[in-house]
Formats: sequence, C-alpha cells, structure tokens
Amino acid sequence: MEESICSFVLEKLSWVFEQKEKLFGGGQDEFDSLNSDLKLAYAFINESRGKHNEHELLTEARRQLRDIAYEAEDVMDALKVEDLRRRNLVWKIIRYPMMCHDAAKKIEGFNHKINKILDTVQRYEAEATPVAAVDVALERHRRVVKEKDVVGFAIDSTKLEKQLMEGDSKLGVISIIGMGGSGKTTLAWKIYNTLLVEGHFVCRIWVHASYQFRTRDLLLEMLKFEIPESDESINGALEDSKRIKRRRMKEIGDMSEDELKEKLSKYLEGKRYLVVMDNIWPTEGWNELIAAFPDNSNGSRILITSRIKRVASGISLSTSHFPPILDEDESWELFRKKVFIREKFLPQLETLGRQIAKSCEGLPLSIVELGGLAAVEEKLTHLTLSKYVGNVNSYLCSKTRCKDILSLSYTHLSQDLKSCFFYFGVYPEEFEIPVRQLVQLWIAEGFIPHTGSRNIEDVAEDYFDELCDQSLIQVASSRTYRGAKTCRIHALLRQISICEGKEEKFLEVFRHVNLLSENKSRRVSVQYCSTPHYISSNLFRATRARSLLFFRQKEFSFDSSNKKKQTYGDLDPNHWKWVHENFCLVRVLHFGQLNIYSIPSNIEELICLRYLRIKSDVLKVIPTSICNLKHLETLDLKGTFLNCLPIGIWNLRNLRNLYMSGPVSLPNQLNPDVKALWKLQVLSTVSLNPQNVSLIVQSELLRKIGIWFASDDSNCRAVEVLAELHDLPHLQTLKVVNCSEGLRLPTSFPSTITKITLRQIRSLVLKFLNWKN
Repeated sequence: MEESICSFVLEKLSWVFEQKEKLFGGGQDEFDSLNSDLKLAYAFINESRGKHNEHELLTEARRQLRDIAYEAEDVMDALKVEDLRRRNLVWKIIRYPMMCHDAAKKIEGFNHKINKILDTVQRYEAEATPVAAVDVALERHRRVVKEKDVVGFAIDSTKLEKQLMEGDSKLGVISIIGMGGSGKTTLAWKIYNTLLVEGHFVCRIWVHASYQFRTRDLLLEMLKFEIPESDESINGALEDSKRIKRRRMKEIGDMSEDELKEKLSKYLEGKRYLVVMDNIWPTEGWNELIAAFPDNSNGSRILITSRIKRVASGISLSTSHFPPILDEDESWELFRKKVFIREKFLPQLETLGRQIAKSCEGLPLSIVELGGLAAVEEKLTHLTLSKYVGNVNSYLCSKTRCKDILSLSYTHLSQDLKSCFFYFGVYPEEFEIPVRQLVQLWIAEGFIPHTGSRNIEDVAEDYFDELCDQSLIQVASSRTYRGAKTCRIHALLRQISICEGKEEKFLEVFRHVNLLSENKSRRVSVQYCSTPHYISSNLFRATRARSLLFFRQKEFSFDSSNKKKQTYGDLDPNHWKWVHENFCLVRVLHFGQLNIYSIPSNIEELICLRYLRIKSDVLKVIPTSICNLKHLETLDLKGTFLNCLPIGIWNLRNLRNLYMSGPVSLPNQLNPDVKALWKLQVLSTVSLNPQNVSLIVQSELLRKIGIWFASDDSNCRAVEVLAELHDLPHLQTLKVVNCSEGLRLPTSFPSTITKITLRQIRSLVLKFLNWKN
C-alpha cells in the first residue's frame, strides 16, 4: 500500500515541478530529492511491516504519507484549475507564475514532513524487537468446530462424501470455494471426521495453509502425521511420545525440500489416503506440491478449501463445490445455539432473534460471532437484544474478530484493487449494482491504470473479475452474451469497506442529518435521508472531497387529490450553489433520482468533473456551458426527456459514455473536418439521421449504440443509417427503437456484433440479412 501511495504522491507532484521548471528553473532537482526521500521512507516502512506487529507508530507513518498524497493532489488540482481558467495576458505573466511558486513552496514543506517520517521510522527500526506478524496469527487461528454446533451442510456433506469415496479410482482433487466465513473449514472438518470417511481412508492428513505458505512448510506439517504417537527405542523401552516427535521432527527438519517430497510420497505409497489442505491461497507452488502425492489408483483424494476461485481452476482434474449460505431457519438455529449457552431458551425472544439472525445474510461467521457477543450479555432480554436490530454489521466490525478475519481476503491486493473494493461502500445496503456504471465510476475516480494499448474499460472489467475471484463480491445477474450485468456485496463486507474507507479518509457515508458533521474524506455518499435537509444542515467545506453521490432519497408528498405519492427530493439553485462552493474540485457527481429542474450555466466551473449522472424526468434542457467540461468522460442523462443536445457536445473530446432516454437529436457538426467524440464507446439512445451518423462512425471505439428513429423517418432512411454502422470495427451491441414502417435490416453488420435489440418495431424484414457472423 505504501508503495502505491509514494507513486501517487510523485505522480501528482511531478506536474507542479514541471511548471516551476518552465517558469523559474530548478524544479527537477527538487523533484528528484523528494523522489529519493519518499522511496526511502517507503522502503523502511515496508520492511518493518513484515517483521513486526502493526505498531501504532508505523500505522501513523502510513497515515501521514497518505495525507501528504492528498495534500499534493489538492495542490496540483487547484493549480490545474487555475491554469485552465487563464483569464488574460497579465494574469498569465504575473499571477499564474506566482501561484506555481507558492505551490512549489508547499511541496518543499512536504519534503520536510517526509524526512521527519523517515527519521522516525529509522529510529523505530533500530529499537524494535521482532514479534510474530498479526496476519499470520489470524490465518492460523481456527475455531474448534464441535459436531453439535454444525448447522446446515447436510446435503453438501453427503454430496462431498460421495465424491470422496466413489467415482474414479485415480487420484482426485475436490475444492470447496467461498467467501471468508462461509463455512468452508466447518464443512471440510465435518466430512473429515465422519465415521464413513474415517473408515474408508487408511491415512488422513489435515494441514492449514496461509497466504504466504511455502511448499516446505506444508510438507513438514504433513509429515507430522507420519510420526506415530509412541515408538520403541533401541533398548526396547517406550519413549515419551513428545520426545519422539521432537526427535523425528528434527530429523525431517534437516531434510531438503526434495527429500521431504520423497519421504511423504513413500509414506503415502500404497495407501488410500485423504489429504485436506485448508485455506489455500496462491497456486504457484501447487505443481511442485502435487508431485509428492502418488496416484495409487485406489481412490485417494485431496480436498482443498479456498476463498479464491482461481485456485480450483488452476488445478487440473479438480471438481469445485460452492457451499450455499444458510437459509433463515438454519441461521436462526445456529444463532440460538450460540446465544443460549448459559441460559434456557426463551420462546418470547424467537421473533427478535430470527430478525437479528436474518440480518447476517446467511454467513456462518457473522452468526457465530454475533451469537457469541449476545451470549455474554449479563441477562438476555428483549431490550438487550434489540440494540442489535439495524446495527448488526456495525457490531460485527467493532466488537468481534470478523473484520480481522475477512480482511485477509483483501490486504494482499494492490492498492488500485483495494480502492475498487472499498468503493462498494458508496452504494446502499442490498443495492443491486450495475456493473457498467461501477466500472465507469472506477475509471472516473482514477483507480484503473492505463495499460499499454489496452482499452481501459477492459482493464476495469479484469479488476471486477479479480474481486469476484477473491469471493469479495457476487454476480447478481449476467448479460445475454457474456459478462456480469449487476453484482452484490455481502452486508458485512460492505460495512468493512465503509469502516476501512472512513479510517483511510477514502470514503464517508451519511445516512442522517448531522449538524456536527465535518467531512475529511475524498468521497461523500448520501443515503436514505432527505437531500435538502442534509445539504442545509451540513454546511461544512468539503474541499478535500472529489466525489458526491446520492442514493434513494425517497420522500413523500401529496398530489392535488390529497393522495400520498413518493418523490425523491428536489435539488434547487441554492443546493447547486452548495455543490459549487464545497466541491469545487469534484470529479464525480451522481445525483441518483433527485428532481433536478435545471442545471446552472456555471457548471463549467467544475473543471475536474469526469462523471455526471442525472435521472430526472423534470429536466428538459441542459446548458451549452456543460460542453466546456473538457475532462468529462461519462454523461448519464437516462431518465431525462431532452429534445436535443447543445451543438458544443462535439467539443467533449474525452467523452466515453453518453446515455440518453431518447429520442434526443444530435446537432450537426459545424466543422466536419474535425474528428469529434473520437473516444466515445457508448451512445444510447439518440435520434440519428444520414447527416450526423457519418460523424458518429468516426468514433471507431464505439461498442454500444442505441438509435431511436423519429415517427416520420422512412424505412429507407433507417436502412441508410444502419448501413453506416458497418464501418464500426468494435461495435458489439445495437439497439433500434421505434420504426413505424416495416424495418429492413442491412445485409450485414460488423463481425464483432453480439447482440441486437429491437423495440417498438412494426414489422421486420430479415430476408437479405447475412447472419454468418
């Protein structure tokens, strides 16, 4: 994490030094000095972290580095904004150079801070006493599972027992994959200890791996099972079993890795064995390890558990099993067993207990930990249990080991991937998240690096797939052709992302009006509260915030017949003023379903804006000034009913996604020689004609296009427009809406197209369509 922070600081400050170098000279030497000090500070912190428990001093050092990164970003963004606002020649000659000079002075202060961090870390390094690492202790921490405590898994255990004891006589590998706390170890332990399995396999071995496991360590753990409980010495006397184990372990501890493999292989030779490897992480060492397991053609099996789906897919001949979450009855049964240990079960608490257990969303870890928390209450009453209602995940994060245990799933990820994971906190609980929207937000936030010539959306989708592979998120629905359409995150993992995000000043979620709020986070997500009340009661200056998102601001009003109706709150000119004053460097504005009647013309002053989403059916026009947002990448106006877009829309050279509800007219380009919207990837849904479609096909990166034909468009005109699309080399999705006459599709489409959607089409002529692609 520290390395990415250092890179982030350097990336942000290099531009400022370049400006000073151009104006005054000397900037490069200062930048090189800062570069050297920052990397040295990172090296010491990173080296120390691997040797010691998470000492508060090191934690504070990392926090200070992070704050320097944020301050550096503020300096750079403020200066870039002023650079884009150059007013006149006098300002350019006098004012702007002075601003660059002031910025460079601030950065000199950063250098002094970094040197202080370095000195502190060096002193700590000299004085600290190495101790065991916290994450290793957590990885090796395992609950003792009592048979009577196991709830659910009846069908799963029966199925897995059959796979272990029946089928092919060749050596087989079976994997249990799931998110942390889903009961993988419990299920494997239950199967490992059944009488049927115990009687079927002559030899059984159970070992626990860790994220940084070494092949040698696992081999040594397995060979412990080769050492008998007692043995006879040379003189025939029975030696103490512990002394024997120490002697034998010393003998095998002196062996090389190859010798250990050979010894394990000889021990297993001819036996029908079961080896369980719990909590496997990377797969790099698997090919080396598998050589130690002989295939005795007698039905021997290897059972592994892992949070990572890729582990199973990377092992040949592996059969994967994904244990389901507990249902409501199973959740209540497990919760009851954990809560009512000391006291007799009280039937009057069942309704409340079921409600609390349901909030755990079927995750055994959550249920067990929360049950243990409730069990230590001095007296179990309706009042003592009621405090958990609506606050289950907050208690789990702050009062139990859940956060520490589940953090093992993401602490090893790159900082970019961690940012993508923490970002799930901006969405409300139980929200079905549109994957394309999520990807566009990640890109706008700057989490996704440019990788050579690869499309940045493809890189972002790889990041999404990686988080799925780590069992941190789940696909909720899939697209017709390929890929995820929506996704979900477990409520506990979402709460962890919010807690971690707040601690790192990455994200803060506001659910209620709070007059005392002081936001220092880079992102603000407003959920489940009245937006106007929130804005009027939170008059802080959120100068650090780069993102503002609103979700589900449901309110109620009464129509003319005095009937109650649901609305989503209004964003009036005063609220826009609040946005401008407090979020002047904002990159993301997501207004959810707020009623927005107009967009002020001074929106162009939000120069850093990259993502704008407005879904308001009362918005009828957008100002021309919106076309001056040079960094805008996504303009999402689905749900609005505009008639046309301003002519300056062609000036948005960085625009990648343009969403409308249609039919919205695109203006004609005044200068047809200028290549317009050349980065555009999504255009949906707009009205096209033979004139402006020729401009659109210049956007060779287009992947998705939606066309809404006006009711007076003739069939010939529609065919002419659709025929132009043949020149789009990356087009994958086409949507055609509203054709009053019979629609004759062109004879061919780009070979890349995978989906065609037709809506409100009177009739369709497919006679001459070439479907071979």
